[in-house]
Amino acid sequence: MYTEKDIGIYSFLSHSEGVGGKLRKNIEDFYVEEVPYTVEKHENGKHLYIKVKLRNWETNRFVKILSRQLGISRRRIKFAGTKDKRGITIQYFCILNYSDDININLKDVDILEKFRSNYELKLGDLIGNRFRIKISDAICDSRVEKIEKELNGFFPNFFGVQRFGAHRPITHIIGKFIVKKQFDEAVRYYVGFPPEEDGRRIFFESMDAREALKNIDPRAEYERAILNHLVKNPSDYIGALQKLPENLLLMFVHGYQGYLFNKMVSERLRYGVEVMEGDVILKTDAYGIPIQEYVKVNQFNIEKIKKRISERKAYISTLLFGFQSSFSGGIQGKIEKEVIETEDISHEDFKIREIRGLSSKGRRRAILAPILEYSRNGCVFSFMLLKGCYATSLMREFMKNPKLDAY
Repeated sequence: MYTEKDIGIYSFLSHSEGVGGKLRKNIEDFYVEEVPYTVEKHENGKHLYIKVKLRNWETNRFVKILSRQLGISRRRIKFAGTKDKRGITIQYFCILNYSDDININLKDVDILEKFRSNYELKLGDLIGNRFRIKISDAICDSRVEKIEKELNGFFPNFFGVQRFGAHRPITHIIGKFIVKKQFDEAVRYYVGFPPEEDGRRIFFESMDAREALKNIDPRAEYERAILNHLVKNPSDYIGALQKLPENLLLMFVHGYQGYLFNKMVSERLRYGVEVMEGDVILKTDAYGIPIQEYVKVNQFNIEKIKKRISERKAYISTLLFGFQSSFSGGIQGKIEKEVIETEDISHEDFKIREIRGLSSKGRRRAILAPILEYSRNGCVFSFMLLKGCYATSLMREFMKNPKLDAY
């Protein structure tokens, strides 16, 4: 049984008892709709945009199936944000250089809008997401009201379990193997862990690709692609990893960075989230989204920064560690250095020359995230979060259920 500590989470911002319960008991219990930037429409634009309502579809799987239906490379289908499978999602897709009309004949897929533009949609091209989420098997009583007051419009900006794999939260484990250049172990864990099913167990214990291929679940398409490669190219673990989509490979490295970030935030919550000297502050853009422009807190600017933070125009940050990362000062710097030392990694590890595109220079991420447009009706919570923020990380403050499968 996986716990939150397995993904680096072991602290709360609020102190009151949670209500427990479970998310996504029914598909309709988790609704998310993208809040996009405005895209200029062009009547004869070269790209086709579709606004799609998906029920019980994970984004990458939808892109894969859609590309097959259209007879094009999946690289020509762009989206702003990845959404989880179990829920109802409304999001935008951009089909590059596509002159035809489109009619999708897929179960639980509805096209809500179509238009053309010359602008190419990129990952991250959205302001945020609106959510409507129900907690099942819980009574949302005065405990929720106490937590609402304690949060005071913010919550810890943890990466939720979805970042690490909802059913197999091991993305960060594979990411660390890649960062440490242990590509054989990265493949072993991706295909074989946890070794509960015959094919996975065979590969995890023996690394016998041929025998594992005979026994692994036929629906495990990516795993089968890796095993097929190893049957033809024994010990070519780098080539085997490259059978995976590039965005999935990136998710491994990003997952490990997210794990390190979660540990840093968990430790900071023990000290409190009031701004301190040595903290590195992120400025915000016109939408209130934290950006990669930094200010370090000192005795001369601390009062001004406190005011900017109260206005949601600045945020205390910590690291998504990479080869160009610089540590904070003060308490936060001490936390960051201890996490990196405990993990036995270095800046240089994040230069991954063996697989082009996986190196990461690192960046910063806000420790707390704002809760926008918040309302509640019993155990049904409605709110908006800025892009990159996890609704499950907000809901865990109310639930305080230690089981990862509750989210």
